[in-house]
Amino acid sequence: MKHKWFGIWLISLLMPGVIASAALAEQFPAVVEAEVRAVIAAERDGALSRLDADTGDRVRKGALLGVVFHKDLILRKEAQTATRDYLAIQAENLTKLNARGLATDEELAKAKMDLAVNDKEIRMVENNIDRSKIRAPFSGVIVARHIQPHEWVQSGQPVVEMYDPRQLRIVADIPADMAVKLETGQESVFYFSEISQEVRGTLKVFAPQVDVRSNTIKVYWRVDGAALKKARLLPGMKGVLKLGAD
Repeated sequence: MKHKWFGIWLISLLMPGVIASAALAEQFPAVVEAEVRAVIAAERDGALSRLDADTGDRVRKGALLGVVFHKDLILRKEAQTATRDYLAIQAENLTKLNARGLATDEELAKAKMDLAVNDKEIRMVENNIDRSKIRAPFSGVIVARHIQPHEWVQSGQPVVEMYDPRQLRIVADIPADMAVKLETGQESVFYFSEISQEVRGTLKVFAPQVDVRSNTIKVYWRVDGAALKKARLLPGMKGVLKLGAD
């Protein structure tokens, strides 16, 4: 035993980098990613009359984040609704007259068709009104705002970006020969200097291919809610995977 430790001591004197390299041989850079992230875009052209969401805001699923101007659509709906009321009365009267033989089947069919067309036009306007409202697709945190209130937006233009802080994952590129020895569900230890904490993650999935340039496999770990709350991880934080650590 004494000879063994003497040998290690001698190597450390002659080649001090060897011991340090061995200690770091199973440590790999890792980064935190948002598992659920979305860029929410406008669904129609127009001036952004409201933008209530700002960077750092926590929002619930379905929350109204912004509104594209649509008062013209509201006025159009009101006009079409008034027309529908008239057409409905007309169709009702023609139904009664037709029963008494005072209106033809063709006249009644046309009145019903006009009413049906009007109903579809109202639903189309209602759909456009709904598309004017920009809502949160899930509960989360706003991380970016790409436009300011009252600016003009086009359909498909990004307005805000958000992520779900309850669903974060840690990603690391592992040499293929080491990655194949890992198993789904296996727990690993990561260290994040930004928060001076160790975090445990459960291996979730491997990327289905090897990077031919680096001969590595991208591996994803999931962090449970309690650990997330304690560590306060944020997307983009960089850490170190301590592969093989207890």
